[in-house]
Amino acid sequence: MKVYIKDRTLIKHEKESSKLRIGGGSWTIQTKWLNDKVDNVLYITPAKQYKISLNEAWENGFIREFQGESKLVVPIKYWS
Repeated sequence: MKVYIKDRTLIKHEKESSKLRIGGGSWTIQTKWLNDKVDNVLYITPAKQYKISLNEAWENGFIREFQGESKLVVPIKYWS
C-alpha cells in the first residue's frame, strides 16, 4: 500500500479485493490522512481508478473504527 498527496489529491494504491462489503461495497479512508492539504481522494487498483472529492466523501460516508483506527467509510456508488 502506497499513500501520498499530489496536487491536493490523496492517492492510494489498493487491490480491488480490499473493498469492504458494507453498503454494497465501500472504500475506507483513514481520517489521519485527511487535512487541509487534501481536496480529493483517488484510489488506484489494477482494474479501475476511483475518485471522490473530500466534501462528497464526508457528506456520503460515515466514521467507523477498524483495528483501532478511525476510518471514513464511503460506499462505491459515490465514487466516479
